[in-house]
Amino acid sequence: MFGFMAKSTTRKGKSALPEVPKLLDNERVVEVMECFPIGGKIRYFPVLRKDIVLESLIIAYGLNHYLVYTQNDIHVERSSEGTPSIVLDDDWKDVTLRELYSFCFVIPDVGVTNKDLDYVSKAALKSGGWFQRGEQFTLMSVFTHKGVPHVDARIRKNVLLKEGYYANHSVIVLEVQTETLQHVDQRQHHRIKTQIPVKLFFSEEEGPWECLLVDFTESSFKLRLPESENLKHQLARRRAVIVAVDLPVQMRSFIIKGRILRRDEEHVVVALKSRLMGDQYEDIDLMTALDLKACLLQHPHTR
Repeated sequence: MFGFMAKSTTRKGKSALPEVPKLLDNERVVEVMECFPIGGKIRYFPVLRKDIVLESLIIAYGLNHYLVYTQNDIHVERSSEGTPSIVLDDDWKDVTLRELYSFCFVIPDVGVTNKDLDYVSKAALKSGGWFQRGEQFTLMSVFTHKGVPHVDARIRKNVLLKEGYYANHSVIVLEVQTETLQHVDQRQHHRIKTQIPVKLFFSEEEGPWECLLVDFTESSFKLRLPESENLKHQLARRRAVIVAVDLPVQMRSFIIKGRILRRDEEHVVVALKSRLMGDQYEDIDLMTALDLKACLLQHPHTR
């Protein structure tokens, strides 16, 4: 696998890689590993299409010639000057990497599920030629200690593993551009606060529940839930829901189908999928999303 030969499920393999003239900053590599650990979930999108957000997880790292499946096999040692070195446990023998010239994430190649994308995103993915060698993505971590970590990566190869923990599985190898790591205040930059009463339904027959729209983007709503244990027990992740928004000042109303992305004790985040147009639901395209956003921005409680 582009220089990885996993000889067994417990060791990292070696082979030649094309020379890369520029060495990586070890300190930055360590920071990226802290933000994007093996086994950690990620969200990612094509660099040129931030509206198409996909999900995956990191199943291994590639460090120089080594493939590492578990965080327990990686240790950081620092010199007296504080310079970090990466120490790998290779079949009970320590291997110290003082110079790093390649750092990759390995993620499963499971394709894209249509139910997670709107019409515009599906069409773009079919025609955009993404998931090919050389294409670039921005990755976002779920570990958000000081903002949401973002880092860019380029697809190095799509391969079928022949050995190791994930033998017979297709994977995508992403060359991480460690210098692009940044921590973004996601809510401050992308979500707009408001206070708009809305109605939540589980179907056209079940409901309504009176909720409060507290912030929104072009693709999602965050709703504050009423005090009801019965309601909270029904709000499982990925469950389909209907949100009705009435804007009397603008003389507009929207009935939107979506899916639950996540929830806590007081709130639920709903990904917007389709809007009722006449007597049928149609996928939310860019114009519909902007129309909805423009109306919500005019509400007196939006700021």
